[in-house]
This record gives sequence, C-alpha cells and structure tokens, in this order.
Amino acid sequence: MEKIIGILILSFLWLSNANAGINEPGTGYLYLEQCKVALKREHKKLKKIYLEKDRKINVILYASCNAEDVVWGSKKGKNLETLHQKAYKSCLKSAKKYMPDEDCYLYAVNEEKVWKYDKAKESNKKKVKLAKAKPELAEAKVLEEKQAQLDKKPGRFFEDQPDVNDDYQVHFIYMLTMSDKDRELDINGKIEEYADKMNAIFEKFSKKTKGSSGAKKYKYDYRKDGKLDVTFIRLNKERKEFHKYINGNYKGWLWLNGFNNPKKVYFTFADVTSVDGGEGGVGMASMFLKNKYNQNKSSMIKTALHEMHHAMGGGFACVPGMSKKAHFSSGQDTDSKHMFFGKAYVHDVEGCPKGEDSVYLTPTSQDPYDPFKLICLNEWGKYNHKKLVKLREKQKKDLKNGKWNYRNGGSNCKFSYWARNYDGLIKIFNDVEAQRAYDMDPKSH
Repeated sequence: MEKIIGILILSFLWLSNANAGINEPGTGYLYLEQCKVALKREHKKLKKIYLEKDRKINVILYASCNAEDVVWGSKKGKNLETLHQKAYKSCLKSAKKYMPDEDCYLYAVNEEKVWKYDKAKESNKKKVKLAKAKPELAEAKVLEEKQAQLDKKPGRFFEDQPDVNDDYQVHFIYMLTMSDKDRELDINGKIEEYADKMNAIFEKFSKKTKGSSGAKKYKYDYRKDGKLDVTFIRLNKERKEFHKYINGNYKGWLWLNGFNNPKKVYFTFADVTSVDGGEGGVGMASMFLKNKYNQNKSSMIKTALHEMHHAMGGGFACVPGMSKKAHFSSGQDTDSKHMFFGKAYVHDVEGCPKGEDSVYLTPTSQDPYDPFKLICLNEWGKYNHKKLVKLREKQKKDLKNGKWNYRNGGSNCKFSYWARNYDGLIKIFNDVEAQRAYDMDPKSH
C-alpha cells in the first residue's frame, strides 16, 4: 500500500508540473560562467529595446542552463501572455537540440531579472525530473523513506550538532549504504571507543617521538552535553551502485549535505566493503570496516591514524625519506612509519610542515599550519621548501597542458575538482561538481 501511495503522489507531481516553465522563474544557481555572461548580455539587449520603445513593447527572456551549456529564447511584442508562450517555446526548441530533457524557465521580464536561486525548489525539481524520467525511482524513493524511518533510533543524530566552540576539530560519522546492515556503532559506544583509542595511541607516540614538544591529541567535535558528536549517514544507493573507491562518490554527498566546514575534518567509520582499508585526504578520511585488513581492531586503529595524517595534508614531500606519493619511500613496516611519526612528525627542515604543528592538535603549536589552506587553497605561506615549490610548479604546468595531476606537495584535497579550462588550477567544489562526484559511474577509472 505504501508503495502505491508513493507512486500516486509522484504521478500527481508530474501532472502539476507539466509546462512548469511557462511563467515560472528559474531557481537554479548559474555556476557556469558562460550562462551568467550570455544571459546578462541578452537581457541587456532586450532592456535597451524596451526602453527605446518607451515601454510600449514588452520583452521576455526564457533560458535553460546546466553544468555544460546554456540556451535561451526571447521575444518582443505587446501581448505578454502570447510572448511568454512564444519565448518559452523558442527556448525549448533550442534545449531539445542542445540539452535534451532540460526544461526552460523565465529569466527576465522587461527590466526585471526574475531568475533567483532557490536551493529547496531546485532540489524538488530534480526529484520530480528523475522520477518522471525513470518511474522505478518512485518505488526506490518510497523504500528510501521507509529505511529512513527504520534508521531513527534513540540517541542517533542525522546532522552535525551545534559546536561547543569555533576551533578546528575532527567530526566523526557512521556511514552505511542502502544495502548495509545497521550495527548501530554510532549509538552503542563503538565509535567513541575507536576515537578514544586513536587519541590514546597518538598521545603515546607523539610523546616518545624524538624531538617532539610533548604529548598531543586530536581535537574532537563534542556536543554540548560533553559526548562525542557522531553523525549517522545512510547513502541512498546500494554499495554496488558506487565506485570501488567509494570515497570518490561519498565526498560529493558530504559537500551537498553541508559537511564541508573548512575548519573540520570529517572522519568516517564506513560499515561498507572497499578495496582499501582506509582512504584520506584534506577535508575527509574514511575507514572501511568490512575490508579484510580491518578485522583486527588494533591494526584498524593504527590505519585510522595513518588516514588522519593524510587528512592533515601529509606526508609532505619535503620530509626526509618521504616520496612524492605522500608515503615513506622505505615502506611502512613499523608502527611509527605507518602512523607517520618519526621525521613526518618532527624534523628541522626549513620551509617544510611537520606533523606536530597541525592546527587540529592540542596543545596547539604557537605557529600551526592549516592543511585546508595549504592543500585546498594553495596558500603555502612560509612553507617554501624547494621540493614543495617544484611539485606545485609541475602541477600547474601539467594542468595547463591538460594532464591530470593532483600532487602539489602532500595529500590531495578531497573537496575539489579540476575544471579542465587550462588555467592550471584545482578548484573547491560547488554543488554541480559535488553532485557529479556523487553520481560518478561505478565503472569509471
């Protein structure tokens, strides 16, 4: 019965949104620069006609814009109702040719630009559009909502709770896909246990590392009641629908759902399968609990600290013994090397970041570094070691020549993309690119 009701509701939405573009202002965010420029230029031309005719002639502009292209249709005349229909039809004709399945929306009427970004309305449009294109999604949506009700359990939180302070901090997440069993690790104390063990080991090794300033711990995100803030996330697809390196999809979901604070690292204990035991980069890191290498809890915790170091930007190429691939050249056959202590944590190399200076550690160094600024924003400041400079210059040259290269001296920035516009830059996510990451084909390389 629930299934039938869900499909009927979506069917009603399709009918009520038929010809929704006529007289309906656009609500999408115009990320593509050519959209902004082209529509602004076209509207300027129309406004000039409107003003020169002393407002006796109306002008209408409809448009459609996505992450790849832009089309529009414009008309001028006296009868507004007729103009709306003609301009909309003109726009749809172009959309059908260049942007199949896209609708057109009102951009401007006379002097007024009516296209206004509305995230909530855009989200609803996408749901209706997808359901209309693939009726089976209606059933999937009903199942997703049913699962969401089952996931609601005492003590569980589905959003990042209000912060106690504005300091840098690590936020923990328990993540499942639609095909994974809920072992309730976020509410049965297991995530807290893992987090406590991580800091206990980090405190021990940071203290005994030669040359260190003393024992340190990671700054964790706590709720106002003093308990560790852990968010529950269930992705709306089955595991087989994601890439084998699931973080490539998952990072898009995090960004789209507000887990993108540049002063936080989002550390996920993912109860899913993966080819790797863990994966990390600046902004986020994940442990894949169903990987065979994570069946031993002690080894899993040490690997978690390994991924945390990648989330801090390491290993930096200027660290003695570190390769350009952000790992020790000699391997990771000892706990110290595996968790990036030793020279990765403390060294005396000028112009090179050292692990104990991360802004995410407490007690915090007097002059700490922020991995997001270094890796994601490319703001290196005093960190000008020749190896780092060389890698940054090579990255820029490669990108300008159309060759993919995410290495700029340390680990990669997770919340970023390559625009492929030959400007030599890797840019921070926007919603369009984040959605593209989440929808990445499982079979892509």
